[in-house]
Amino acid sequence: MSASASFIRLPREDVGELVAAAGDDDPAAFLAFLAANGTSVADFDEDGDIFSVLLPILSETYDIDLETSENEAVAEIAEASEALVFILADDDRRKYLTKLNPDQFSAKSLGEDYEDFTEESDESAGETMLAAISALHQALMEVDADHVVVVTVG
Repeated sequence: MSASASFIRLPREDVGELVAAAGDDDPAAFLAFLAANGTSVADFDEDGDIFSVLLPILSETYDIDLETSENEAVAEIAEASEALVFILADDDRRKYLTKLNPDQFSAKSLGEDYEDFTEESDESAGETMLAAISALHQALMEVDADHVVVVTVG
């Protein structure tokens, strides 16, 4: 079964409550909080598991590190959740919006990056990673000083 990815824009001031919802005894509280307080800003219809490969490739190969912003909040959410969660903040937008423009990437080279990273061949990996980059780019365009985008994969 494939994982889904969501990109939810949330007021920055709500991040503390989001962390609390992630630590709630009810495992659905986190997603319920996002649904009640956020807005979906990007679509990704492919298998979200690709992010577990794409994020390290972006960091190591393209110097785009999307997993370090909002470290404390993300660490607490990750500890309480079984999903991959990261938060895109204004600093990420300033540093990476141009670098993450999908026109800067090719499905062919991303497919090669995928093979190098996983040591497996997957003909659709490059296209899937390019679609994921497009979704990340769209999400970053929705970030500002007062809003973050919470990306969840699970």
